[in-house]
Amino acid sequence: MREDIDGLRRAIRQRYGSVHVFCQANPALKRATVYLVLSGKYPGNLERQAAKIEAALTGKAALEVSRQALTAREAFEVLQGAKCAHCRRLDKRGCPECQTQTMREAQALEDYLRPKEGT
Repeated sequence: MREDIDGLRRAIRQRYGSVHVFCQANPALKRATVYLVLSGKYPGNLERQAAKIEAALTGKAALEVSRQALTAREAFEVLQGAKCAHCRRLDKRGCPECQTQTMREAQALEDYLRPKEGT
């Protein structure tokens, strides 16, 4: 991964001259995130953020990057969090039936977003 980040940094400098100019040309990317990713110190999903930066650099669609990055586990965490936040139960930890159904939904979402063969 370190080599990928170094290559990304070199590509940005080659094309834009500096990371600062790249950030100005791509306002959808947060400047702090770009610098943290390029330093290798991003506390979140480094690979996903590096893919977003690379997509901005190469002009690939952001949807294409996000389709490759979402896993069933990540989808489960988001969906289950939303369900528990709006649940009427006093115990908000989620019941086993709800978690099972949410995992099915998350897996279906991952399968749907997985790139199709031959595309």
